[in-house]
Amino acid sequence: MPGATVYPESFWRSLRQLNAFRMFMAVFLTASAVFSDRLHMLYPGPVDVLALLGIVYFALALLFRLLPTVPLLGFGQQLQLQLAADIVVIAVFMHYSGGNDTGLGLILTVPMAAAGLHARTRIMLFLPALASLAMLVEQSLSALGQGDATGGYLRAAMLSIGFFTVAGISHILAKGALGAARVASEKSREAAELARINAKVIQDLPNGILVLSGDGRVVQHNQQAERLLGCTMAERGELVGCHAGLAGVWQAWLAGGPGAAVPATDEAGRRLRYRLLDLGPDRHQGAVVIIEDMSELEQEATQMKLAALGRLTANLAHEIRNPLSAISHASQLLGEDVGHDPGTVKLTRIIADNVGRLNFLVEDVLSLSRRDRQHREAIPLAEYLTGFVQEFQQTETIAPGLIRTEVAEGVKIGFDRMHLHQILWNLCRNATRHCSGQPGSVVVSAEVAGDLVHIEIYNDGPSVPPELRQRLFEPFFTTGRTGTGLGLYIALELAEANGGQLRCLEQGQGARFRLTAKIAT
Repeated sequence: MPGATVYPESFWRSLRQLNAFRMFMAVFLTASAVFSDRLHMLYPGPVDVLALLGIVYFALALLFRLLPTVPLLGFGQQLQLQLAADIVVIAVFMHYSGGNDTGLGLILTVPMAAAGLHARTRIMLFLPALASLAMLVEQSLSALGQGDATGGYLRAAMLSIGFFTVAGISHILAKGALGAARVASEKSREAAELARINAKVIQDLPNGILVLSGDGRVVQHNQQAERLLGCTMAERGELVGCHAGLAGVWQAWLAGGPGAAVPATDEAGRRLRYRLLDLGPDRHQGAVVIIEDMSELEQEATQMKLAALGRLTANLAHEIRNPLSAISHASQLLGEDVGHDPGTVKLTRIIADNVGRLNFLVEDVLSLSRRDRQHREAIPLAEYLTGFVQEFQQTETIAPGLIRTEVAEGVKIGFDRMHLHQILWNLCRNATRHCSGQPGSVVVSAEVAGDLVHIEIYNDGPSVPPELRQRLFEPFFTTGRTGTGLGLYIALELAEANGGQLRCLEQGQGARFRLTAKIAT
C-alpha cells in the first residue's frame, strides 16, 4: 500500500517479547486463581471463572504467537488486536478477583508501553483511552452497592494517567526509532542500487577487473577478466591457481615493485598489461588489478594511423597518375622516333617497366579508397569460381589444370563481386607464384560451415613460417623483391568490408589461406 509504514525488525521483536510476557501472565493469573486460598493474592471469587479466563488468555497468547506468520495482518493491526485483548481480559479478571484494590490494573502498564510502538498517534492515544475506560467501567460495576467508592475512582484515574504517560513516552521513542529505520532503509536501498550499478558497470568495462585481498584471493572480478586470463575464477579462490603470470606480478608488487607491469604476450598471442591500484595505505590490504589487452589498443591505434595514411596516399595516388600517364605516353613516342638504336630501346624499356610498376602501386593504393564502395549480391560460387579460374589462367598465362576447383553446387555467398574478384586474384597470384607448378598444385575449394562459407586457396609450395604468418597482412610487408606489400593488406580490408575474414592457416606442407563469407539469404 502506498505510504504504508515499514516497521523495523526490532518492533516485531518487541511484539514477540510482549507475547512472551502475556503467556507468563496467563500462567500466573491461572495459578493465582486456582491457589487463591493458599496464596492470598486475590479476594475470594469464582475460581472456575477465573481459571477459565486464565486458560483463554493463554490460548490467545498462543494464537498471537502465530499471527506474525499471517501476511494479511500488518504490525499495526496485530498490535491493536493484541492490546485490545489484553485490556478486556485483564479488566474482566480484575472485576471477578476483587476489583481495583488488587492492583492488577498495573499489569496493563506493559501493554500500554507497547501501544507507543504504533506509528499513528491517533491509534496510540485510542489504546490507553480504551484501557482507562475499562478501568472506569470496572470501578463503576464494583462500586454498585458500596457506600463510598471515591478511593477506587481515584486509583482508576491515576492508572489512566499512567497509561497515557507510558504510552506517550514510548511513542516518542518509537517515532525516533521509526525515523532512524526509514533513513537506514533508504540508505540501504541507495547502497544496494549503487552496488548494482557498480556491478553492471564493472561487468561492461572493456578491461578486465580483479579485486584481490591481502592474501592474494579473488574477492571480485568481471567476465572480461576471465576472458583475458583464460580461466574461470572461483569466489575467494587463489590467484596463483588461476594465472601464475599475474600471481608473479602481484607478488612483485607486494614486495615494492611498480604498479604497472610491462605488457606480456600470452599463449593466445595477446599482449596483456597489468595495472595494480592500492586498496588502502598498506599494499597488504589488497589491490584492484586492471587487465588491458594492449594488442587491441595497438590494433586500434594502427587502424587510425592507417586510415589517415590511406587518405593521404589516395590523394597522392590521384596526383601521381597524371604524370605517370604523361611519362608513359612520352616514352612510347620516344621509342617510335629513335628507331632501333639498342641503347635508346633499353632506356625506353626501363622507363616503361618502372612506369608500369608505379602504376600497379597506384592502383593498389586506390583500392583502399574503394573498400567502402560496395554492392553485395548473391554470388553462386560454383559458377563464379569456374569462370574466374578460366579468366585468371588466360590473363596470367597459367597452364590449364594447374588450378583445381572443389566447390559444391548451390552454394551462394553475399559479397561484392568486384571485391571478391580482387581478393581471389591476389591469393591465386601468390599461390601460383609459390607452387610446384604441377597440375592441381593449386586448389580452390569452398565448404559450408553453419551460416558461413569457407573459401580456401591452397598451394603445395613451401609452408609459411609462424613468425611471418602474423605479419603477412601488414601494409607494405613483402617477401619478394618486386611486390608492393599491399596485396594481402588490401584483400584483408576488402574481406572485412564485406563482413568476412581472411586468415593464413597453419599448414604442415604448403600454404593455405581461408576467406570466410556469409551465406546469401
